Amino acid sequence: MAERERDIQTCCISDTSCQFGLQSVWGTGNQLFLFPGKNPLLSNERRPATGKNEQIREVQWDIDLHHPVLRKMVNDSHNIFVNLQRQATQLTGAAFHTQILNSSRHYRATQKAYLKDLDDMIGSTRDEEQRQQYMEHLKLLNISELIWSLCEILFIESPVGGLVVPKLLDWLKLHFITAGRLFDDLMKEEQPESKTTYWDTIFRLVLQGQIEKACRLLSLHSARQTDDFQTLINLLKRMPQLSNVYKGSSVAEFDMKWRHWRDECQRNYEEQKFSINPNLETVVRILCGEDAVFSEVKDCCDPWYHMLISKALYQDPTVKACDLHYYIQGCQDAYRSTTRLGELDSILLSALESDVYQVIKDSRTVFSNGWFVAHLTDLLHHCGQLDSHRLQFGSDLQREFLLLEYAGSLMSHHSLWIVGVSYLDHCAEFGRKYLELYLDHIPLDSEKKANKILKICEDRNMTEQAKSICKVMGMRCIRNKRLGAALTWFLRSKDVGFATVLAEKYLLEYSESGEFTNLDLIDYLGPSMLLSNRLTFLGKYREFHKLYSEGEYHAAGDLLLALLQARLAPKQFWITLLIDALPLLEKTELIFSSQQTRELMKCLEELTTEYKLGKKRDGLGFTEARKDQLDVLKLALSRNLPKAILQEGTVNLL
Repeated sequence: MAERERDIQTCCISDTSCQFGLQSVWGTGNQLFLFPGKNPLLSNERRPATGKNEQIREVQWDIDLHHPVLRKMVNDSHNIFVNLQRQATQLTGAAFHTQILNSSRHYRATQKAYLKDLDDMIGSTRDEEQRQQYMEHLKLLNISELIWSLCEILFIESPVGGLVVPKLLDWLKLHFITAGRLFDDLMKEEQPESKTTYWDTIFRLVLQGQIEKACRLLSLHSARQTDDFQTLINLLKRMPQLSNVYKGSSVAEFDMKWRHWRDECQRNYEEQKFSINPNLETVVRILCGEDAVFSEVKDCCDPWYHMLISKALYQDPTVKACDLHYYIQGCQDAYRSTTRLGELDSILLSALESDVYQVIKDSRTVFSNGWFVAHLTDLLHHCGQLDSHRLQFGSDLQREFLLLEYAGSLMSHHSLWIVGVSYLDHCAEFGRKYLELYLDHIPLDSEKKANKILKICEDRNMTEQAKSICKVMGMRCIRNKRLGAALTWFLRSKDVGFATVLAEKYLLEYSESGEFTNLDLIDYLGPSMLLSNRLTFLGKYREFHKLYSEGEYHAAGDLLLALLQARLAPKQFWITLLIDALPLLEKTELIFSSQQTRELMKCLEELTTEYKLGKKRDGLGFTEARKDQLDVLKLALSRNLPKAILQEGTVNLL
């Protein structure tokens, strides 16, 4: 079959600013951003100015799944898909095949539920344009369900003995309901035979294998007691039913009974027992499987694939799926003069010819959103129906490509992107790379969304993407002066540089106001404080304040001295630490030993010396108030030293 491409859609942009060219950048999924301009040919070339406010235009395609009504179907089918992938790792053999078939039926049930919703909306909407849009969705969904159910019979389900005709008859009854509707209407009439649709309805019922209903209509005819009517009714009632094969009869036994029955139908026809009534004769000719009669009643079994199944029923009811293609040409020829074969016919033709690859390719052309081909191909892949040697890149990549395409159509939606992630997870070859690129482009509209994306990155060990998200959100919090939230983001990404910057901002804030903000966050830093020296100092310095407020003066003094000795604090903050020692030095109880006092004096001397040498003049900022405090500190240290020496000497003497 010749390969067909999609029709090219053209969109005109009437904007004079585009006269110099048009550039574009990719968005997320099926999304493109266009803006005026052209790439410079020379390094010093500049784009001419238009003198107007240039606009960035968003272009999206294949986004019908973004419609609110379709989102329910997307979510339901996603659950079926994920469950099937999980079962694929747990089940094998017949048990897994049963699960595949159940998944296929669940997909079809999802389509039918959406069909009902669409039908209700068509009836309730008053907007004509919206109604037309719904009707277009309805048409495509009907076609997709028709194709899917046929593929389920031919490629997924394994009928008993390989008999596909019984399943195909059920398919006819489900999708071609005219016969059933006409039958119901005639059964309400007192004299059904008086209606012009009487015989056409009988023909339709017989062609669909609905023998019981056909007999009921024949039994309502005024001439039902005549020999020809009785003979035909008896023939119909004695027609061997394929359903018996499912009840334990062998295919060979059924075939033998069917051949005897057809010979009897042929003998009665040749004896001209129905020649008085042409309609009865037409029915018996159908039972005999005569080729010519199908062309005569083609209006009752339109389209060609309906005729194909009817022919198979009366010419070879035990035909295997792989042999159905022998009937195709004759059935298509019967309708070729009146009907042009369309895209649906091409897909069904490929299915009946067992050309799975062509079914997928043509379906991808008809159903642009990718939902249909992605899920059907996944089922066919699990069934082993994708013939790897016919594909240069293998069946796994055939399935993966379609899943990637479908996931891409979801990633540009503000809420469906989370569904797209699951599909990318099940693309072993390229799924992770695609997901990394998509996550880099998803707008971080809120902290809730950012946390969702971050969780996805953390679960999949996408370190770089996680760091990027935390950096973006942290910088946003800094701009909004939310230092606590910013620090939380940088701690999650273990960003040493920005964590250090924020710690210094907290220290600067404390130096200016004498208070810490976001105490809860600082109090519960835990092991996170080890991320950087500044953060460690911030956490320990806050611990010093807690010890002091709780009356643990000795522990507070030891910690304060340790912070000075470890050189964790920035030099400009030393003066704050030394001033913090002043209340401890003024306590009645001795807090600092002589050795500790000497260490404090050494730190104070170092700080004063550097100030005098002008190395840190601007950073230290020795105001008059600070100088007064330092003078008091020197005095306190001078008093504490002999006091400590005296007490230590007394202790030694004792």
